[in-house]
Amino acid sequence: MPSAPQYLIYVVDDDPAVLHSTRFLIECEGHRVETFADGRALLATFPGPRPAFVLLDQVMAGMDGLEVFGRLRSLDAHVPVVLITGHPDPGIRTRARAAGIPLIDKPLMFDALLGLLAEKATGVSVSRA
Repeated sequence: MPSAPQYLIYVVDDDPAVLHSTRFLIECEGHRVETFADGRALLATFPGPRPAFVLLDQVMAGMDGLEVFGRLRSLDAHVPVVLITGHPDPGIRTRARAAGIPLIDKPLMFDALLGLLAEKATGVSVSRA
């Protein structure tokens, strides 16, 4: 039986606990993870190995997630990005929707995150209960 594809996922968050727990969850699903403490560290990796997608925190010191997203688009117009936030105000939701970025609230709903991984693996929208 063939094994499921292994993806490279980038996680960007200034909270070490979020980086650690998210890395653990994704690696338990058999994927590779690279973590970054801020947007500048992420942007410094491009061009480089293209991730299956980037989990990008919205509220970070220096550059916020949407600003990082804009700069990332100028480096790689096609890398998928998922915005994560512990401060889901309506303005952030509106800006994310306008940019075409899915938004997941913190604390991260790992079922939603795993659903995104499954969508990437199969190309089919998956709901995990």
